[in-house]
Amino acid sequence: MNKIVCIDHLVTGDPFVLEPHNHYDILQTTPQPKQIEKYYDHPNYISHKTQGTSIFFAVYSRFRQWNHNYKIKIINKHSQTKGKLLDFGAGTGSFVEFTNTKGWQSEGFEPNTKAHGYKAKYQSTWTSPKSYHVITAWHVVEHLPDPRAFFEQALKSLADNGKLFVALPNYKSWDANKYGSMWAAYDVPRHLWHFSPKGFISMAKDCGFETEKTYPLRLDAYYVSLLSEQNRQSKFPWLKAFRSGWRSNHAAKQSKNYSSLIYVLQKRK
Repeated sequence: MNKIVCIDHLVTGDPFVLEPHNHYDILQTTPQPKQIEKYYDHPNYISHKTQGTSIFFAVYSRFRQWNHNYKIKIINKHSQTKGKLLDFGAGTGSFVEFTNTKGWQSEGFEPNTKAHGYKAKYQSTWTSPKSYHVITAWHVVEHLPDPRAFFEQALKSLADNGKLFVALPNYKSWDANKYGSMWAAYDVPRHLWHFSPKGFISMAKDCGFETEKTYPLRLDAYYVSLLSEQNRQSKFPWLKAFRSGWRSNHAAKQSKNYSSLIYVLQKRK
């Protein structure tokens, strides 16, 4: 495919190029910034906010709570026991707090201490072997300079029958195709990698994981479409986003290319 030029809509307006990976069906953001921290340092970076008064934040919080319930049902379905859970890239710790109320012994790993919520328990490292029954990474792997290093550490940190749950945007989705370089889930340069299902499953396999099942995150199509309409500075963005989100999910019933997917991974036997 051709290279895609995107700009950082949130902080700087800097341009970045998405280039195809030479081995996987993945795009990579180039250049990778040497000082990535400044691209997160913005009051509107909602993933690191614990409170807000805007309608947008209220809707986001409701979506997040619905997704928490959806995710824990998937985790419980694929886990043999409720043991130790690590939320990698925990941000404000809302998922850690939530799963602790559902019978899990949960803690978070979040290098950006400014994002930490005061109610969640955080670990400064996650290198202990076979420590966790479940590791979750919700929209985190795309931010990492080296996703393979994450897989290698997760393989060591999981118990033998443990499961890894990863949520990622899908650049092969209908809404990604519609919005092109304005697609909000490209979110350069905070997103350094852009995965298709084929690309992610192949990388995970090479790193020692089998993909047990995938699940759609249907609400993401609406949320990402809204942010994309805002990138376009559209009139009536909420209405247009609802229509685009519905069309994306409808198209994915056939293609299975939902805007975002949850991957359930286990160690290869």
